[in-house]
Parts: sequence; C-alpha cells; structure tokens
Amino acid sequence: MWKLINSLISSKEKCSCPLEKLFDPIKSNYTSNPEVMSNIFNTYFVSIGQQLAIKIPPPVHHAYPVKINSPKNSFVLHDTFVEEVNTVINNLLVSKSNRQNDIPTHILKLCKNSLSPFLVQIFNLCIREGTYPQSSKCAQVVSIYKGGPKDLCTNYRPISLLSPIN
Repeated sequence: MWKLINSLISSKEKCSCPLEKLFDPIKSNYTSNPEVMSNIFNTYFVSIGQQLAIKIPPPVHHAYPVKINSPKNSFVLHDTFVEEVNTVINNLLVSKSNRQNDIPTHILKLCKNSLSPFLVQIFNLCIREGTYPQSSKCAQVVSIYKGGPKDLCTNYRPISLLSPIN
C-alpha cells in the first residue's frame, strides 16, 4: 500500500540501479541471488564494528583508585508538549529517506496538528515508563556505494534509516 501511495505523491524521481552481482569473499565467487547478496552485505557491515573495536587501545589503569562522586538521580527527562513536537516535525528534512512502510516526512508535516497530541501521549508514556517501542528500535540498513568496483561489498557503507517519528 505504501509503495503505491509513495509513487503517487513522490515529488522527485528516484534512480534505483539494482546490483546485478556481488563477490562473496568467503566462498570466493560471485552471486546474483538477492538473499545471498543481502547476507554478504550484512556480514561485512557487522564485521566493520568488530574490526574497529580491536583497534581501540585498552584503558589505562591508575595505581590509585579513581573515585567519582555523582548523584544517584542525575539524568532527568521532562514530559514533552504539543508545541515542542510540532517544532521538531517542522525541522524534519523532507529530502531525507524514510524506512519502507513509514509515513513520508512531507505527509507527517501536513498532518502534524492532528498527530502531535497522540505523539505527545506516546512520548510521555515512554519517558514515564522508561520503555521504548520495539518497532522503533529497528532500522532499515541500506548500502551506499562509495566508489570502485560495484561488485565488492567493501566499496559500500551502511546507512541506517529510522522512522521520522523516532
């Protein structure tokens, strides 16, 4: 449904050139299977963080204990309000991409006066309960081509698309 709606209201054309094949560094061969290609990208993107973590030097341990005095309740979030949510929605960039099946940003802006009171209730409940909706914790990861041979996953970088409501 959202694909149809987005195609009808989209203000700019999108150029999507599907990747025809990708080199699998583990099997040392090429694949054109979309599921296998997704798994190759996923394996590579996950490994980037692990490789960077190895390069972080270990912490320096002092010969004497370091004591830090901090108040127990030093982190406080206050309830939000409709005007604040409207301001945030107004500042959203329409040019930024959304996840699939999300409300497009320009539609969110058009409907902000109707949606803001409900969003305020949801946000304030999250603050009071100390919880965050599981569905909002998910990002759609897309690969962005950097340059070089297009069939190598190392020539792409991951971008996490979040809902504009996050």
